[in-house]
Amino acid sequence: MKEKENSRLSVFLVVLAVCLVYALGGGIRSNYGLMRGAIAASSGVDYAGISFVLAAAQLAFGIMQPVFGAVALKTSNVFVLLCGAAMAVVGLALTPLCHGSWTLLLCFGILMPAGLGAFSFGLIMGAVTPLLGEKKASAVSGIINASSGLGSILLALLLRGVLDSFGLWGAIIALCLPMLCLMPVLLLLRKADAKQAESTPPLLGPLLKTAFHDRSYRLLSLAFFTCGFHMAIIETHLYTQITSYGFTEQSVTYAFSIYGIATMAGSVVSGYLGSRFSMKAVLGCFYASRTIWTVGFLMLPKSPAAMYAFAILLGFTGAATVPPTSGLIGRRFGPAALGTLFGVAFLCHQVGSFVSAWIGGLTVTATGGYTLIWCIDAALCILAAACAFRVRLPAAE
Repeated sequence: MKEKENSRLSVFLVVLAVCLVYALGGGIRSNYGLMRGAIAASSGVDYAGISFVLAAAQLAFGIMQPVFGAVALKTSNVFVLLCGAAMAVVGLALTPLCHGSWTLLLCFGILMPAGLGAFSFGLIMGAVTPLLGEKKASAVSGIINASSGLGSILLALLLRGVLDSFGLWGAIIALCLPMLCLMPVLLLLRKADAKQAESTPPLLGPLLKTAFHDRSYRLLSLAFFTCGFHMAIIETHLYTQITSYGFTEQSVTYAFSIYGIATMAGSVVSGYLGSRFSMKAVLGCFYASRTIWTVGFLMLPKSPAAMYAFAILLGFTGAATVPPTSGLIGRRFGPAALGTLFGVAFLCHQVGSFVSAWIGGLTVTATGGYTLIWCIDAALCILAAACAFRVRLPAAE
């Protein structure tokens, strides 16, 4: 009985550790904008230059996820997470010393976000799945994914206060200290690494070849591309769109706060549903529901009730696709390969985000409204749902 209790405590501590790691990484990434003014004042880089640095940061974060996943195959998840934390700390610590575009790009646009790429959802789930088993891992995945939203909210409050009181250096210290404190916590994952080491890790070349020739993996990656397209509209254009309807900035801010809370709730529910029902059905339903909310919002009168309902529904389905996507990839290829293959799929997600942000700006400029980009998104969500329902994973379903 005592051994069983110790085992449960060990698992709880591991899950808590990865939640803290994922919350911190997600919180830093989602709050780049809060530090924008302070970084511009410190570095002397103009608005356009800062925008390029932040764009490079998104790209570096996406590219490094499959790279760190591949490194984890050769070393261990703990080693990769420690290296990523160290890179992020160094990049952050050097940022206030940057006084030009190139040095800022190197530190804040490449080194820091590249380090955060180690805190990818796929690699973290690959670390905990051997300890939990597939069913429990699916349920826990929603909680882990939701921790990113919680980290975003808490760090936003912390950074705003620290920036106002102590400036950029204070904000950098406030971000670096938790990262340094988490490094010893990461050692809790050594047990998961030891368990994973009992099986022979897949070779990178054959793994990628198998994945790219796998129809189900291609379908999941294509669906994730559309997910990125959808999310970038929300992050890039929705705020401006809603204010154009005459709503105050304060009411729109409230709507986005509700959106963040709904995102966490949807992620937790998605993880639970994936542990009880067919993951591909859960994934397909979430994608299909986005089409319903989008078309409804376009057709309904733009009232406060419609705005808040739209924010809740978009949030509830926003991050809910991540747990079943990672779960399906993990079941097909195993937890050891999850960091690499989910990282590649997430890179497709980031490409979708780039296309959406770019095309969205073009369509709004050309048409003077947002209807066209949302119609494209609705069509892509139908495509994503069809891709999810057509996934065939004999070992899982």
